[in-house]
Amino acid sequence: MKILLASLADNKAALGRRYAEWAVSAPTLESAVAAAAMAQDELGHARSTYPVLKGLGVEANEDGFGGDKRLALLDDELPDWHAFIAANLLVDGVLTTFVASCVDSSLEPMAARAKKILQEEGSHRAHGEAWARRLLRGDDRDAFVARLLETWEHAGRWIGPDDDAEITAAVEAGEVSRDAAAQRELVRAWLVELLAREGVQIELPSLTWDAWDAERRRWDA
Repeated sequence: MKILLASLADNKAALGRRYAEWAVSAPTLESAVAAAAMAQDELGHARSTYPVLKGLGVEANEDGFGGDKRLALLDDELPDWHAFIAANLLVDGVLTTFVASCVDSSLEPMAARAKKILQEEGSHRAHGEAWARRLLRGDDRDAFVARLLETWEHAGRWIGPDDDAEITAAVEAGEVSRDAAAQRELVRAWLVELLAREGVQIELPSLTWDAWDAERRRWDA
């Protein structure tokens, strides 16, 4: 669970920075405000998670700027608005699905934080879904779907393979309620349904694990 929580916090910190970079260049004023608000939320989530790690005896980066256990696609700025919304949907979605599995965690400090994080994540999901519908109805639909597929390659792997030792041990200890396969399927089914409602069929590729770094919870293709 220690590696998962460290990666959760690092990804929250990185996602917050990437959201903030779009706070002055989003396509609408409303979305610029939303990007800034979501950035603040994500950085706050990171800051509130690092102390949980410290309580487990792990040296944590409590300033909220994050360590190196982040998805490779968050190493650099999100290149366009399609990538921003894809990250809003899938990176945020995968992390939130994990947090939701911690609501009744035997690790009480994380359980308490999970409830607070989920309260704030509802607006993130609403923003992502609204923009997804808008992009799927526009002329750049194919480009957006391509970004979703690219993002899934990274976000879909974050929870690890179905037999991942870290998440399996966490489930057995009652620290999380869903294993890797169940969490991944929740996100996959939600994305497929979201696109299907707009008349778009998406086939998510099978994930391979040859370039998977379990210690950093990232895929380096």
